[in-house]
Amino acid sequence: MVTYGIAAAVWFLSLVGDASATNFKECRSFFNKKVGSLPLNVTLSNCDKYPCDLARGSEIYGGMDFIYDKDLSVLIPKITVYLVGFPLSWPINQKDGCTSLTLNKCPIKAGTTARYEYSLFLGPLIPLVQPMIRFELRNEHGDTAICLEIPIRIISNPNENHSEKKRVESSNGSTQITLLDFQWVSMSNAGK
Repeated sequence: MVTYGIAAAVWFLSLVGDASATNFKECRSFFNKKVGSLPLNVTLSNCDKYPCDLARGSEIYGGMDFIYDKDLSVLIPKITVYLVGFPLSWPINQKDGCTSLTLNKCPIKAGTTARYEYSLFLGPLIPLVQPMIRFELRNEHGDTAICLEIPIRIISNPNENHSEKKRVESSNGSTQITLLDFQWVSMSNAGK
């Protein structure tokens, strides 16, 4: 589940408004064949260099402009996170990508420009990792129409307090320490 949060966050990084222009890579198959068309441009909040630093516990905004050579009546977003080379599919709550178009609308005529925008919350429990994110828009047949890859790095939120440990004595004498959203329970004091 945590890796799914990474994927979604990275995915959304490829999208919106006052975000910085982002460099991105074309998608390739296992056999090094090009997959889908590249967007014209991609913006991702606070991303101006590789890898894109995304702070956990924050909202990520992104957008992309694209032109496709065929009519598109349906857009199905798909995100895949590559963590240490292993692909992890990220389930997306959005089934109809047409609802996130801000320039043009479905059906999109071949050769016309469209803009896809999205935002997502990158959960505070996502591990600090550096995956590659693949974002695809698929057609009604499930074929990849638009595809891009962006390397990201999940970083600590500047608002997180990494040095603060919270120590709580429970009624049974055990000690609980909460650090970075994880909780460890020590039974060494139990019964004292």
